[in-house]
Amino acid sequence: MFDIIALAFGAMVGWGWVVLAGSWIISAGIWGAISAFLIGGLVVVLIGVTYAELAASMPITGGEHTYTHRALGVNVSFICSWSILFGYFSVVAFEAVALPTVVEYIIPNYSQGYLWNVAGWDVYATWVASGCLAQ
Repeated sequence: MFDIIALAFGAMVGWGWVVLAGSWIISAGIWGAISAFLIGGLVVVLIGVTYAELAASMPITGGEHTYTHRALGVNVSFICSWSILFGYFSVVAFEAVALPTVVEYIIPNYSQGYLWNVAGWDVYATWVASGCLAQ
């Protein structure tokens, strides 16, 4: 039970975006970063207001599954629930990649055992091991 809660919390709140956001901000430039944060903040506020209204109007458990089931029916609710599950799987994979980045900052020369190159990024055995152990 606690493993599932920890996995869900890590997938939803996670810290991988914090680690990798620095390079994204640098590549976006000043105005790109400012506009991205403003647009992202506005979207998060709108999502928060939407969830607040939905939770107040339907105070039962189930989240998105309940909301889509009531509004759009069984088939759409089924697709929505599975989409959220696959979204969580992809976030967990992203965080497994971000963890070795943090370890690299803490332990110098952590990258050992070159394995292969993917999309311009070198993959090392130590990175794979720490990502697998963390998950």
